[in-house]
Amino acid sequence: MANNEELNGCASGCAGCSGCGHDHMDLPEDMSPIITLTDEDGKDTKFEILDVVVLEDERSFLIATEATDELEDDVEVIILEIKQEGEEEVYDTVTDEDLAKKVFDLFTKQQEELDEE
Repeated sequence: MANNEELNGCASGCAGCSGCGHDHMDLPEDMSPIITLTDEDGKDTKFEILDVVVLEDERSFLIATEATDELEDDVEVIILEIKQEGEEEVYDTVTDEDLAKKVFDLFTKQQEELDEE
């Protein structure tokens, strides 16, 4: 998937982030909570970034879910490896099941730690 990033304010659809009451995670300055990804067929889909996971080998991954207006308890996530190709940042879908499990387990642990705070 190619990265076509679009800034839309709060990931929950708020016009601005001051006082909206949503928990805004600390994303790198050059990332927005909502991104638009274009697949190999040219179809654009908006995703909400849930978290960024960095493994001990310093590879970074986005944990994202398709952006919708629906509030659901269980959401399906995608795991995208963040890669640099020249000066462009691209996101590759993780297809290795062992790697996906490792990244998802770390994501879950990070979320549990946030909930405890």
